[in-house]
Amino acid sequence: MILICAQYKQNFIQIHQDKGVAIYMKSTVLILLFIPLLLIIVNFPASADVRLPRIFGDHMVLQRGIKLPVWGWAEAGERLTLTLKGEDLNVNAEVTANGTGQWKIDLPVLKAGGPYVMTVTGNNSVIFNNVMAGEVWLCSGQSNMEVPVGLMNGAAWWKGVLNYEKELESANNPKLRLFNVATTWKQSPIQDVNGTWALSSSETAAGFSGTGFFFGKKLVKDLDVTVGLIEAAVGGMPIEQFSPHSGQAFWYNGMIAPVIPYGIRGAIWYQGETNFWAGDRANYFDKQKALIDSWRQIWKQGDFPFYLVQLAPGLGENLPLFWEAQARTLSIKNTGIVSTNDIGGDPVHPRDKRGVGERLALWALAKDYGRDGSFSGPTFESMNVEGHMIRVNFDHVGSGLKTRNNEPISGFEISGDGKFYPAKAVIDGKTVLVASKKVPKPALVRLGWNHLSNTNLQNNDGLPAFPFRTGSSAPEIGGKRLFSNSSTINLKPIESNGKIHYSLDGSLPDKKSPIYANPIEVRQTTTIRARFYRDDGVVSSVAESTFSKAEPRKYGVRMLNLGVSYKYYEGSWPALPDFGNLKVLKTGVSNDFNLTMADKTDGYALAFTGYLDVKEPGLYTFQTTSDDGSALLVDRQLIVDNNGIHAPITKSGEVELRKGWRKIEVFYFEGGGGETLNVKYKGPNISLQELPCWCEQESVTDDQMRVFTNKSGTKIKAKIVAVSDDKVKLIRDDSKKFIVLINSLSEEDQEYLRDWATNETVEPK
Repeated sequence: MILICAQYKQNFIQIHQDKGVAIYMKSTVLILLFIPLLLIIVNFPASADVRLPRIFGDHMVLQRGIKLPVWGWAEAGERLTLTLKGEDLNVNAEVTANGTGQWKIDLPVLKAGGPYVMTVTGNNSVIFNNVMAGEVWLCSGQSNMEVPVGLMNGAAWWKGVLNYEKELESANNPKLRLFNVATTWKQSPIQDVNGTWALSSSETAAGFSGTGFFFGKKLVKDLDVTVGLIEAAVGGMPIEQFSPHSGQAFWYNGMIAPVIPYGIRGAIWYQGETNFWAGDRANYFDKQKALIDSWRQIWKQGDFPFYLVQLAPGLGENLPLFWEAQARTLSIKNTGIVSTNDIGGDPVHPRDKRGVGERLALWALAKDYGRDGSFSGPTFESMNVEGHMIRVNFDHVGSGLKTRNNEPISGFEISGDGKFYPAKAVIDGKTVLVASKKVPKPALVRLGWNHLSNTNLQNNDGLPAFPFRTGSSAPEIGGKRLFSNSSTINLKPIESNGKIHYSLDGSLPDKKSPIYANPIEVRQTTTIRARFYRDDGVVSSVAESTFSKAEPRKYGVRMLNLGVSYKYYEGSWPALPDFGNLKVLKTGVSNDFNLTMADKTDGYALAFTGYLDVKEPGLYTFQTTSDDGSALLVDRQLIVDNNGIHAPITKSGEVELRKGWRKIEVFYFEGGGGETLNVKYKGPNISLQELPCWCEQESVTDDQMRVFTNKSGTKIKAKIVAVSDDKVKLIRDDSKKFIVLINSLSEEDQEYLRDWATNETVEPK
């Protein structure tokens, strides 16, 4: 038997209306039929209900000062009446649903006020109570806009905004209304969202955007009008997925499109971490502009305000280039930006959302509501060279400049024709004078040009100065700095819309110098200098690098040539094998760390050994990019662990190195699929580049005999068996063994033994 349920469509019949409040009676007929092996669906004729998107609801805020679109769905051809009524308002409008049941009404311009009741009547009626006219803002972006005032379910890493418990105690505010768009991913635009309007309270604010909450709270306080906030933010998402024309607009489709064209004053935006980590730099500006332009075009509410947050310091080495791209947004009409370089805390998710939200509100108060007061920290305006100094002029100085805690100004650097040096800076009225003894003829200046920047310059209102630089980005120089026969130099621009000019004779490149078009091959030691000339006339600092033809080098008793020795193995492993237990199938010398010597495409391993000549002590970074696993050791110490079967992955490690020769070992295995190995390093005054190593071109066997001499002149011809701590074990050709204190031997023998011990292969742990 099959249970059949046929239910009349719910019909809502209005039977009473008193002071704008409607009471409904629901008529429902339920039919239960038990029919063997037969399914019957009964559809009773009924009119389509009048329906509006969920962005319309009780407690909603309607944007004052603009024509307001209200839209929804009904039966095709259905005649509808919309009323908006209150003590000081009585709006009536009529519309007919089109052939697909869609309808739209534009309400007249409203003043701030309420509460109102909105009623839409057709075959049925829909009523929204406690409606206010005021200010509406969209709050969008990724996790820094998404994280709430309180804690976050399933996200132990988020500890709430600073002092969140105290902030929530004062969150009750009927003039602040919150709408949180449910996280929705769609391949094409949808017509409605999940969400409801709610009055701000300790409960509702706890789960709402912290940045948005403090932005709206300050607007309510300063404007004394009702403010509505629409949060549509998703953690970890790139800007492309919020942009309708990007080809991957999943979050736009599910969370922004269904809100359009709800009346808003403008948007605040906190996003960029994902794009920065994915490699975006100057190009992020183009993506930001595309999003702003497309939202404004589709919303059809003019060039509404768009205010964004510059990412906090500490996210990665090239962050200043991303900051610069974000700051370029100011070239777009009705935009603004706030700095977070003094916020402190977690660089990825700073908890001081009050500071961020209130700074965003300062932009809105000044630009959109005509309030006096400072709204931006100092931004670079111009510079003048005055002898050995540079005078920097700023916008948004207000009544003057100062430093945080009255400390000396930090973060300024200046340059002559290329290299930047830390500089002393002093406030001179509303300008800053910058100088360095190392730069007698300065040409360029920059502030806070470091991803860890925490510059202390600010205006008298306490708003921090923005990082800046004069000039454009110098090009990247690629290629082997050490070579045996030849090297190919590659120049890569960091920015678009310009050309690279270079020189090979040591002169400073200018616009008359050759324009880089193709890779440059050099066969002798050559120094290249290059500058990027942007089409708008802005010139970069000079990038410089020397490519040296290598000559044989002496290391202890060894003569070294450029290259690395290798041992080749075959087998099948899930991770780096125990190389000490493998059979070596062949050995040789390679120019660098590559895989060309492999006899197979899968199922093999390589152990490379070479020596790095460290000329300057300090902190060095080594990195491997490999598919599959790899490991890098320096003087037997594991520095990079990139083990396992995986697609190409880059991993790095740091180590303090003293001056002199350091032994480098790289281990690699290929399980299956693609194969990749790339080894790079950087250090003091050394940009990231391929790791140059030296090795013996001919192997020296361990059983070679050597004449050892002690300090009294006694000689013995023997070969080394082992070296441990302060002793060496030797064996003569008559098989007689000796244990000798190393410090009893000649200085030359001691150096030889140290070299011998260092050259012993150690497998990665």
